[in-house]
Amino acid sequence: MISNTSLNEMGAILREAETILIFPHVSPDGDAIGSCAALCRAMRSEGKTAWILLDEPVPKYLSFMDTEFCTQDRGIIQNPDICICIDCSEDSRFRERADKFNEGRLKLCIDHHITSGSFGDYYYIDGDEAATAQIIYKLLTEMNIVIDKLIAESLYIGISTDTGSFQHSNTTSETHLIAAKLFERGIDHVKIIVNLYNNMSYKRIKLESEILSNMQLAAGGKVSVSYVTQDMLNRYDAVLEDCEGIVDTLKNIEGVEFAAFLKEKNGSVKVSMRAKSYGNVDKIAVKFGGGGHIKAAGCTLDIPMEKAVDLIKQELSNYWEN
Repeated sequence: MISNTSLNEMGAILREAETILIFPHVSPDGDAIGSCAALCRAMRSEGKTAWILLDEPVPKYLSFMDTEFCTQDRGIIQNPDICICIDCSEDSRFRERADKFNEGRLKLCIDHHITSGSFGDYYYIDGDEAATAQIIYKLLTEMNIVIDKLIAESLYIGISTDTGSFQHSNTTSETHLIAAKLFERGIDHVKIIVNLYNNMSYKRIKLESEILSNMQLAAGGKVSVSYVTQDMLNRYDAVLEDCEGIVDTLKNIEGVEFAAFLKEKNGSVKVSMRAKSYGNVDKIAVKFGGGGHIKAAGCTLDIPMEKAVDLIKQELSNYWEN
C-alpha cells in the first residue's frame, strides 16, 4: 500500500467539501466507471454537488448503468473543493483533463494500481485490492453512507469486470464477501451479467473472428498475440470498445500462459497484456512506460502496428523462456 491517509480520514475530507469533481482514467473500464458512479451517487446522497468528468462518452457496453452524472463539460463545476482521481494515480492517465484536475482546492487519489507512487494532496493506493470498487465500498462503509441498490450495482460492476467475473487471480475471499454484501442491497445480478457478458453485437462477432484469425503463437504456444487496426474497425463499422475482453479470449487458449492484444488508436498502439498462471506482465508494461498488475497490465507504443506486434511477442517470449 502507498498511502498518506486512511479511508476514515479520506471520508472526513470528502464530508467537508461542497463540490466534488471525479476523474476516471481515459478509455474508462467497468471498474473506473463503476467506482466513480458509486462515489458520485453517494456524495450526492450527502447533499453535495458531484460530477464525473470524462474525455469521451461512457462506453456503450456500460451504458446500461446509472451514469446520468457523467459529463464532458469542463465548466460543470468551477474551482471544485475537491478533485479526485479514481482507478488511476498518474495525471498521464487523464492528460487532457489534468489542467481541470489541478483546479481543485484539494486533490485526492484512490486506486489499486501501484504505478509511480504517491499522487495528490491525499492518496490511498492499495495494490492488494482486487478492484478500486472494493476500496470505494470500504470508504463508503467508513463514512456510514447507505449503499443503495444503484450504488451497489455500480460497485458490483467494478468488481466483476476487474476480476474477470471472479476468475482472475486477484479474486480473494474478501472479494466474494463484499459481493455478497452487495447482493443484500438487491442488485439485479442477471441484468448486470447479461449486459456485461451475454450481449455481443453481430459486428463484434465478425470483428473478433478476424482478430482471432490474425493471432500469432510464440514460445512453443505459451505466448498468444493479436491486434486490431483502424481499418479493421472501419470494415465492420465497429469501435475499440467492441474489442473489450478479447485479450482474455487469447489468454484462455489451452497452453497459453501470456497473451497480448494490441489496439491502434490515434497513431499509437495500446497494448493489453495478461498472464495466466506464471510471471508478471507488469514488469514488461513498466519497461515501456505503462503499468498495472502482476496478471494484467498495459502500455502504449508509438511505433507502427507491425513492429509493435513483433516487439511485444518477442518480449513475452523472452520473459517466458528466461
